[in-house]
Amino acid sequence: MFHLKNAARPAALAASVAGSALLFANSTATTRRHGDDGGVVGDAGRMMTMCHHGEDPKEKHDESVVGMLGDIQARVDSIQKTLGVAANSSSAVYSNDAKSKKKSKPGIDVVLGSQWGDEGKGKLVDMLSQEYDVCARVAGGSNAGHTIVVEGKKYKFHLLPSGVLNEKATCVIGNGVVIHLPSFLNELEGLTASGINAEGRILLSDRAHLVFDFHQEADGYSEKKLGRNKIGTTKKGIGPAYASKISRNGIRIGDLKNFDFFEMRFRELAESMMRSYPGLEIDVEGQLDYYRSISERVCAMTTDTIEYTNEAYDMGKKILIEGANATMLDIDFGTYPYVTSSNPSIGSVLTGLGVSPKKIHGIYGTTKAYCTRVGEGPFQRSLIVMSPGPLVSISE
Repeated sequence: MFHLKNAARPAALAASVAGSALLFANSTATTRRHGDDGGVVGDAGRMMTMCHHGEDPKEKHDESVVGMLGDIQARVDSIQKTLGVAANSSSAVYSNDAKSKKKSKPGIDVVLGSQWGDEGKGKLVDMLSQEYDVCARVAGGSNAGHTIVVEGKKYKFHLLPSGVLNEKATCVIGNGVVIHLPSFLNELEGLTASGINAEGRILLSDRAHLVFDFHQEADGYSEKKLGRNKIGTTKKGIGPAYASKISRNGIRIGDLKNFDFFEMRFRELAESMMRSYPGLEIDVEGQLDYYRSISERVCAMTTDTIEYTNEAYDMGKKILIEGANATMLDIDFGTYPYVTSSNPSIGSVLTGLGVSPKKIHGIYGTTKAYCTRVGEGPFQRSLIVMSPGPLVSISE
């Protein structure tokens, strides 16, 4: 085991206070309602009241979620100063004073999972998204799953950003996402049935690749073949779709605008998949009929989201990225090979949305007080410190 050295304990205490406050922020917003001004009240309101306890009630505060995080950071800095620890320079990001507000610039904020998923990203995005103009997904596909409860009504999202519940927000599905159109359209219909009008507020990247039914069948076939060594995928066809993309025989959303070209590419891809997976049967004509029937509807939502997002940034609009999966499931940085097929870490925001790293403003990493993981693979339960650093010392 390891213990913090005495000199490091004040910093650890301050960090613990910050972590507890942010964890509390993440865990109290299972329900909410919207005031006339679009602010978040209800449970989040009670949380904000607690954060302001003991202060002058006449003093004005920024009651947005980002403003609340600024208040938490200010309190942590105050504790660090009292304990003789240098204040965290990141407080400038969330500062609420007038001088900082004048200097603040629009930017892209990102919510990511810091563990193996199920940290409550959707809940946090739901809180934050009420203050943003654009909400976006940048990686993964329908293997992601966020559940939001609003006034007792449960909403489940797989492809759509949770920010779609903000009727003033435009939702973008970026070029880094792989999209199973039947699932996407079913999700839209379910949203409409729940009374949420998303008409004209959802944009699909013309560069986003398609997941077909045969990708899902291939996914299940591969998992079955691995037996006890299976990866534990959701069998939603995400891996095979990314494989088609990397093999350069994948099909993109924008290809539907020229259906003759789409048909040619589809036939080639179907033949390739049947060669690669003996026994796989594809109803090519039936699939083509289906995609022909939905092409007009899908094309109406399709645009160059790279251009749209960068123009929105230049116009000063606030943009929020909703991460899918989590860092420890990253294809490059996770517990490989028991990982997802994309990069659910910060890099995917740049490549999956087409923006400059200079435009990233804040990054929120969500973490639970306990740890769980999805799928198969190793699950680290303890930390082994091989070389003690300045913050830890080894004891028997």
